[in-house]
Amino acid sequence: MIISPIAGSQNGAEALAETLRNPMRKYPDRSDARFEDHLILPSVAPGFKIDASSSVFTIGSCFARNVEEALIERGVSVPTASFSAAQDKIPGRPNRVLNQYNPGTMLQCVENVFGKKIEGGIYDAGRDKLKKQYVDSLLSTGGAPTSLNRVNERRAEIDQLYTDGLAASETVVITLGLIESWLDLEAGIYLNEMPPAKLVRSNASQFEFRRLGVSECERLVSAMVELLNRDKRRNIVLTVSPVPLQVTFAGGDATTANGFSKAVLRVVAETVSNNFDMVDYFPSYEAVTTSGFRSFGEDNVHVRPATVQRVVNHMVDQYLEGAA
Repeated sequence: MIISPIAGSQNGAEALAETLRNPMRKYPDRSDARFEDHLILPSVAPGFKIDASSSVFTIGSCFARNVEEALIERGVSVPTASFSAAQDKIPGRPNRVLNQYNPGTMLQCVENVFGKKIEGGIYDAGRDKLKKQYVDSLLSTGGAPTSLNRVNERRAEIDQLYTDGLAASETVVITLGLIESWLDLEAGIYLNEMPPAKLVRSNASQFEFRRLGVSECERLVSAMVELLNRDKRRNIVLTVSPVPLQVTFAGGDATTANGFSKAVLRVVAETVSNNFDMVDYFPSYEAVTTSGFRSFGEDNVHVRPATVQRVVNHMVDQYLEGAA
């Protein structure tokens, strides 16, 4: 049998020489400097630096909110951190509504800035016939309904936040969350949350559940990177959230579904970071999960604040320059 070389392969002698020069080639034992209090903090070689006097824009899942806090503590301007939708009585952080979980909705948020207005995703909550309220499935509201005026007002506020925040930022941190996604086929959009269950049941042809694959995720993330660099160069730190999906729509055990989801996103993050010289991958997922359930709270979902702080500070330590 003749084995032909393929793209990405390397001459054996060169691979061996590079391996012997790599001081991080061995998985760290407990005496390794990368091992710290039951946590492994992988070595990182940043392709760029973040100036402490600059602005950093964050996109993605709830882990993006943790990144915001660490950057602010170091004096970095983070436009998304100041946004609040507290008046909407959405549980969690005041800016939790900004959470985006799948690559499709993340891309749509950026497309709004660069000329492709995303319409749809607003649905009658069906809870009060006398006083109609609506849910916005493009945002992270936990299904919390509000008036149509407030839905439209909030969307305009977030669109302005993205427009102004990205214009001011030279660096973007993107945190990929999961691959399970709902789509509105009539509107042609990815949704951030499932629409009201009653609506899904009564409109079977309109809504689709899709578990995004590697090729679709890579296409979506790559398109987002290209858009973010359309008007000027923006350096991008790409991460995968260590927070597991809480419910799977794909069938089977949520534990297995989460493993598949993170594996797809991890492959995509590696591929995209290799394809674009302005994109770095930061291993927050690997760092948090190396300590097992010590990293998580009693629900096995939310990462303990001390672990989050240590891992995100590790990232900031590697990238930030010019800090006081």
